[in-house]
Parts: sequence; C-alpha cells; structure tokens
Amino acid sequence: MADHTWIADVAADVYGDLGDYGSIIRSWLAHPGVLTYLDEVREHGRRGDIFRGFTLLGFYEPSAGQSGPYVADLLAIAVSRAHQRKGVGTRLLEHAIHLAGLAADGRRAMEMRLTVADTNQVGRRFFASFGFRVLDEDHGHYDGGQRAIRMVRDLP
Repeated sequence: MADHTWIADVAADVYGDLGDYGSIIRSWLAHPGVLTYLDEVREHGRRGDIFRGFTLLGFYEPSAGQSGPYVADLLAIAVSRAHQRKGVGTRLLEHAIHLAGLAADGRRAMEMRLTVADTNQVGRRFFASFGFRVLDEDHGHYDGGQRAIRMVRDLP
C-alpha cells in the first residue's frame, strides 16, 4: 500500500498520452484479483531501495456465458524513465509470464493477454518477441484516442 503513490506517479508519467492512468492504476491496485510486482534494487552507498518498474497482473473468469479457465491479464507494465532501455522491462515481463504460468500449472489460466496502443510500435514488437500475437486489432480506444490492440500468448 505504501508504494501505490510511486506506482500511480510512474503510470501517469509513462502512460500520460493514453489517458489518466494515475487514477486508473489506483483502482486496479485496490482490486483483490490483481497481483502487483515492484522491481527494486539497492544501490551501493544509498539508503533504501530504488524502484525501477512494476507490473500489474490480473486474473479473471471468462465472460458470462463462456466457460473455461481464468484469463491472466497483464494490466500494466511500466519502467520509470530513468531506468528504461536497461533490461528492466524484459525482466518484468519474464516475471509476469512466470507468475501467469504458475496459475497455468493448476489449470487456472491457459493464456495471458495484454492490451497495447496501436501507436506503440516498440511495445508491440517487444511483446511479439515474447510470443504474444494479435487477438483483436480493434479492442476499443484509449482515452487519448489511440486504438487498443489485444494480444495473447499461450501459457505452458
């Protein structure tokens, strides 16, 4: 709970062009079905840990009228600007896939989904390099007007 302000601030900065993610993230953080993971490191000579990024991984039941296992949904992945392009995002995504895979072992989740803006070419390539494929080219729109693309990957 003490870290929610940092998470919301980073989300507002990193996702600022998509909408009011400072507020959206806070509602996700309060949801009992969402697992939050913080990447933190202790740097030599400094007091306290330094947060570099986070993931929010949600688990939910299929829509009404559908049967099947839970869906693991990567609701958010973000790296603070000071730590971008240093491999932090890769480690965060690997960790999120691992957590979703643990749920898959119990057959609680068979796939992992995420949503990315059509304008985020770097993000789309990044997720594709981890085996995510496009599920829905037009999954609605972000508040900033960008088209939302839904991607999915099977879990082991």
